[in-house]
Amino acid sequence: MKILNKILMLGLFLSMAGIFVACGDKEESKIESVSYNVLAEESDFYDINGQTKTATAGSQAYVNISPEFDAVIIDRVMFNGQECIKSETIENRYEFTMPSEDVTITVDFYFVDNKSDNFLTWNTSNDTTFEIFVETEGDTYFSQWDDGELTADVTKNPSQTAGYFTEHAETVFSLSQDVVPNEALAVTVGYRQSTSSAISFTVKIDRTKIHAGEAQIVLLVDNEHKFGDASLLVCTINVVSNDVI
Repeated sequence: MKILNKILMLGLFLSMAGIFVACGDKEESKIESVSYNVLAEESDFYDINGQTKTATAGSQAYVNISPEFDAVIIDRVMFNGQECIKSETIENRYEFTMPSEDVTITVDFYFVDNKSDNFLTWNTSNDTTFEIFVETEGDTYFSQWDDGELTADVTKNPSQTAGYFTEHAETVFSLSQDVVPNEALAVTVGYRQSTSSAISFTVKIDRTKIHAGEAQIVLLVDNEHKFGDASLLVCTINVVSNDVI
């Protein structure tokens, strides 16, 4: 009788173990089938030309990132802080293995100097060395005469303007805030005589607010006659103290 009871108990134990194993398999399968989201951060300086939107953990995922302008260079593409692998066969594609969590794609990029882009060209007479202005007694700063200037000329009719570039938006910023803070920068627009058609964009540099060193200045002009049409110019300037010149 004791032997029979032991056999019955052993059978019950094995059947229960089978149930737990089966449940474990179902739970594991359920976990593996969960899809996670992929979000790529957008920017004015690069395009997202396709990407994995959702994927399960362990599967291969990708994002296509291309510069919006020639002056923009993609350095690294990251997923949740880890670097993606650039595809050797597909241009501008970056790949990664999906983790067990939602993913945020971020892009590290930098700017290089250029002479022209789309409808804008830096004026060849631009000086790229600027002296810090230090006010002394009897020497007052007048922005209309004393500001540094970098002028970009409109050298091609922007798309859909028919020669009348009347709608535009300008952005200027510095990549070295300790040398040229953004508060030292402004943009003025030069217009064709007797019309409101823009023919130039001049970056004004307040020389009382700058400090010795090098800084890249970025000028972005959007053509608001056509969505997506823009020019990006980049220039490195050298700021020197007034006892250097």
